Amino acid sequence: MKKSWFVYMMIALAMIVFSFWDHIYPVKIIDVHRSTDSFGYDNIIVDHFPLTDRGRINWWLSHRDMLKKKYNIPSGQRFVLMVWDVGDGYLRDSPREDYFCFPDMKAEKNCIEKNSLLEVAFRFPEDNRISFIVGDNLYVMNNKDGSMTKERY
Repeated sequence: MKKSWFVYMMIALAMIVFSFWDHIYPVKIIDVHRSTDSFGYDNIIVDHFPLTDRGRINWWLSHRDMLKKKYNIPSGQRFVLMVWDVGDGYLRDSPREDYFCFPDMKAEKNCIEKNSLLEVAFRFPEDNRISFIVGDNLYVMNNKDGSMTKERY
């Protein structure tokens, strides 16, 4: 009886911690790299991003107005926005590692480890659909009614 009580308490504690994760560790935007080309590829470097697919998508939906106002991203009507994990911070490019480097930075350490957390794409405004790629999952949101579907990727 005591063992089962302990297991139930641990499960309840884990659920409480998980539900308050966003309040305990809010997302911190480390840096923003705006696109200099016409395709509108913008990058956000973050720390403490939500753990779930839904949490990541909801973060972007709730912060897109702030991102547009403060950082002017996305920079075009058609865009691809990548959210990257800061990991160990900016690193020097190395031929032995798989890094994503930012040419707009003049510093020697201008690369991060390739750990994409979220990709948001709005490539065809006439379709009025926003796609979200989280890991191996593709979600498509109808921009008119806000309905979300999970599609094969």
